[in-house]
Amino acid sequence: MNIGLGKIRESPFVGVFAIATEKHCFVPYCTAKKEEKQLLDLFDVEIIRTAIADTSLIGVLAAANSRGMVVGDITSEKEVLRLQQAGLRIKTISNITAIGNLLRANDTKGACSALLNTAQRKEIEKALGVEIITAKIAGSDLVGAGMVATNKGMVVNKMASREEIQALRKHFGFGGALATANSGDLFIGNSLIANSSAALAGANTTGFETARLDEGLGGE
Repeated sequence: MNIGLGKIRESPFVGVFAIATEKHCFVPYCTAKKEEKQLLDLFDVEIIRTAIADTSLIGVLAAANSRGMVVGDITSEKEVLRLQQAGLRIKTISNITAIGNLLRANDTKGACSALLNTAQRKEIEKALGVEIITAKIAGSDLVGAGMVATNKGMVVNKMASREEIQALRKHFGFGGALATANSGDLFIGNSLIANSSAALAGANTTGFETARLDEGLGGE
């Protein structure tokens, strides 16, 4: 696993501002050229600059995989149209805002918060082409912020219980590691973006944390 350390919008909380999939990396319009170059070098995917709800909080307000993206209904029609014009499949989920904090999906499986109701979950499953379970991580409903999953592996808030991590491993079908990033950030989804070949962790991530990320994202 190729893991780099860096920032987006000069912030080490890269997962707040960006999303990586097997095909794209979504970043804010104001992403610096040097930050974009690092992402291109790491992921070798198409970089798409965008906004969600007229903000840079893409990782908080959206969730995506190779098949498409789901956003809350605070996303403007103009923003949805621009993403569609880039060839993306976009689904707006009603009555939800910070969907990125509540949902995490790879290309076949996903986990979401119980704050998403059955109808919303089914909409997401159809839009992203995944099978989703309802979960908690470390007793929290912030499932999207509490884990990062790729097609090969995952890393989860190190305070997750044995039962929680076992349920996630069974559902996703591979191993994973309990981990932190950015020198102790438990909400690892805020400090990490990844696909099956590479990852960008926040600039404050330690060597020990990087080793744990490598282990988990490798599916060990």
